[in-house]
Amino acid sequence: MITHATRASQPTQAATCESGCDPVCDTVYLADGAQAQLRTATPADADGLRQMFFQLGATTRYRYFFVGVPCTPDWAERVVALGVADGEQSYALVAEQAGTLVGVARFDCNPDGATAEIGALLVDGWQARGLGRLALRRLRAEAQRRGVTGFTAQVMGENDRALRLARRVFPAVQVHWEQGVYDLSIMFTPDDVSDETV
Repeated sequence: MITHATRASQPTQAATCESGCDPVCDTVYLADGAQAQLRTATPADADGLRQMFFQLGATTRYRYFFVGVPCTPDWAERVVALGVADGEQSYALVAEQAGTLVGVARFDCNPDGATAEIGALLVDGWQARGLGRLALRRLRAEAQRRGVTGFTAQVMGENDRALRLARRVFPAVQVHWEQGVYDLSIMFTPDDVSDETV
């Protein structure tokens, strides 16, 4: 998964996506016919994010956190923290399907004020189906509304799927390799966001 070093320190919680309850709540349709809701994370998402952590496979946990992560409540709280954002300098969204959280994505503004660090984490069964592409597109839209002009991120060297995702969504991404990690620098362009499923 695409990850970042910034971690929120407080838990958040899971709300339902009812029409009109969140101006950033949309139903998205995947190429395989599945649908999910992408919406702004709320304090009600804590339990859903906690449960989501226990659905992550060992490889997914390793690729997101860059270390072998046991399936324990302490580590689940780190995923809960990903849903906590102030809405301005940081923003978090969740992906929900039939009342169950299946993903979380966020950005945190970098000190330069112009770029933001991103991270995206999906449960195994929702990877490589197009949901990651849609979540990154939503993050970009939310970042641009806040004056952000680009993203930074890190991807483990062995995580080809996440690197392909970044390259498809952001064709102008610059990739720098160092010590087994890809550092991504993404300046937004009009050509961003392919319609291909990734």
